[in-house]
Amino acid sequence: MQSIWTIAPSPPARLGSTRERLMDAAATLFYGQGFHAIGLDRILEEVGVTKTTFYNHFESKDALIVAVLEHRDERDMNALQAELERRGGDAGARLLVVFDVLDAWFRDEGFKGCLFINAAAQFPNPNDPVHVAAMRHSEHLNQALAALAREAGAAEPDELGRQLCMLVAAGITARHLGGDEQAARTARRMAEVLVDSAVNRAG
Repeated sequence: MQSIWTIAPSPPARLGSTRERLMDAAATLFYGQGFHAIGLDRILEEVGVTKTTFYNHFESKDALIVAVLEHRDERDMNALQAELERRGGDAGARLLVVFDVLDAWFRDEGFKGCLFINAAAQFPNPNDPVHVAAMRHSEHLNQALAALAREAGAAEPDELGRQLCMLVAAGITARHLGGDEQAARTARRMAEVLVDSAVNRAG
């Protein structure tokens, strides 16, 4: 069973427009092989369209990358919100759900790190539109966790949100680069300490 954050080709029935098919194919190829390793021709071959058709939808390969990151950001954040609602519980418990999501994701056979971290690393210029789009995902996750921390009554919810985001990034790095299969569970135990401390300090 795939994680809610798995990056894999969507079933054809779920894809509609040519633009959607281009983004879906590009996301899978970029994630599997890297943004610079995949040329535009490879994407066009995968989708079965011409360059003329491509340029009717995107100005360039970089514009496609930005669109892919924005689409995946929205998709992943919506998926996390749905998972939070499905599991229920108080805000403190829901703060830890992200680490359960990570644990499931880390067990995917095709796990190759985080699409957004990979993009930021491969486009390191902080002013590059690709880098900016990649970092926006971290901002959105930070905001979501800070909102939950505020609901849980944490003493400094914005700070707790930042701390938990750092743990997420550390867990991804430990799993992707270090091969630590327990990374998400370790990060979750650390998150429990942070959440308990922040909520008790406020009380």
